[in-house]
Amino acid sequence: MRAETKTGHLLSQAGSPKAKTTNTLYRHREAESNEKRARQISERLAQIPRAYRGIYERAVAGKSRKAALHSFCLECCGWQVKEVFLCTDLGFPLYPYRPRSRASHDTPKSVPDEPESKESCQR
Repeated sequence: MRAETKTGHLLSQAGSPKAKTTNTLYRHREAESNEKRARQISERLAQIPRAYRGIYERAVAGKSRKAALHSFCLECCGWQVKEVFLCTDLGFPLYPYRPRSRASHDTPKSVPDEPESKESCQR
């Protein structure tokens, strides 16, 4: 931040004790938030079926928006792939982008209950 003196000169307050205290407080809160997030992620990972942990890990790492949406849909549907196909929540803002919805608007006749292999669920 900058402040003007009476003569109109700008002074930097970055080195002031108040600014240092504010920065320290901000870093402390950010570290607490990161620790809390890591704790919540590890608790949730323990509840996720092993076959879907890779998708969730990529999603929370921010590596894939597609994985984030896929993980969200699976979690909403109780980790049942078939239920993602059968989703009827047309009011969900991301409904058109949910997994496999663009390929066909109707549920396929044979929908797998579980992924065929570990690679198939991590695409």
